[in-house]
Amino acid sequence: MCAWRLPADATCASVSRSLLTIALTALRLGRDMIDDVTLAASELATNAFNHGLRADPLSPPVPPELWLWARVTPSPQLVVSVFDACRSSFPDAAPRDLLDEHGKGIGIVSMLGADWGAHRSRSRLGVGYPGKAVWCAFPLRTSWPNPRLTAPPILAARHLAATLTVRGVHNVEHRHGRGVSLVTVPMVGTEINVWVEPAHLTYSAPDGSRARRPVVDLHDTAENLTGYHEGCRG
Repeated sequence: MCAWRLPADATCASVSRSLLTIALTALRLGRDMIDDVTLAASELATNAFNHGLRADPLSPPVPPELWLWARVTPSPQLVVSVFDACRSSFPDAAPRDLLDEHGKGIGIVSMLGADWGAHRSRSRLGVGYPGKAVWCAFPLRTSWPNPRLTAPPILAARHLAATLTVRGVHNVEHRHGRGVSLVTVPMVGTEINVWVEPAHLTYSAPDGSRARRPVVDLHDTAENLTGYHEGCRG
């Protein structure tokens, strides 16, 4: 998982393209995919600069952040996300016509990626500043990431708890038994228990649905849990 702080000025789009080009070239993901991912990230960064630098008009600007990780659920995908400080506005669920010169960025993102979305989140860098994340996902046709990856439950549980804590999710607890660990994440009026086994993370979402994720999806799971904690994740 990669996370970069972008400049809070008009260069944020070009900086995001440069960062992703370096990272994706190192991963040998192919020129076409690199072009699509960097273009989508550029549009997300531009939207963050134009509409998301401040939580409200009187607040100081907060630098956007560019995030990148891989997941295998619901299918092998590369996820690119841009975090910004504004929660008062979210992208339209139905992107505008690509011929419309205003607000066409999400239309481009939805055309390039297999999926996209937006939800409340918190900064990964710094002090867990509240805001939102707008993301898109691209299919991966390689053996990476490996869905059969395993990890000692005690280490995976500690890493998950530390990842949530540094982002401002307070009072996360973890306990450990023989071959399994438990991470308890507080929510408004309730909590989510994440059972950590060598190969899987299992929890029940606030809507009652049950998720069982490969341990390689730890960073994606952490983002889901952060969204649930912030009260705006479907």
